[in-house]
Amino acid sequence: QVGLEALCATEWLNPNVEDRIVTVLAHEYVHVQQVAAAEIKEKESPTVLEVSLREGIPEFVAELIAGQVAYSRNAAAARGRELEIETRFAADLDKTDLSDWAYNATPEKPGDLGYWAGYRIAKAYYRHATDKRQALREIIEMSDPKAFLAKSGWHPGIVLD
Repeated sequence: QVGLEALCATEWLNPNVEDRIVTVLAHEYVHVQQVAAAEIKEKESPTVLEVSLREGIPEFVAELIAGQVAYSRNAAAARGRELEIETRFAADLDKTDLSDWAYNATPEKPGDLGYWAGYRIAKAYYRHATDKRQALREIIEMSDPKAFLAKSGWHPGIVLD
């Protein structure tokens, strides 16, 4: 459930309240569809890659649905630093210390760059697919993060725009 009172007060997600509600609801709706990824949520010590895909996939699908991601300030914080950030991310894929990548944003400081990295992996996967409809199904139903990453064609600093 999304707490609308908290969502309306959380301007740092997206300054426009209507856009914020639409994109966050789209993001959260994708979580409901991520049956295999629910197992990641239940793991005692998920990896950086697992959590980043679990959160980044809803960001990518929210962009397809609503035209933008829910955590809009991550892209701005990473702009021009894609190679640097993703090189660090690639080195941390198998770590279970999430503190540099997830659940660390504050109103004062952007965080959750794992969401952004997972979004970019999902976007690379989609871009490389010839059948976009099938690719979207595979993205949402992702159950093997390492295989998904390998098939995505993602690499640190990949140009996606």
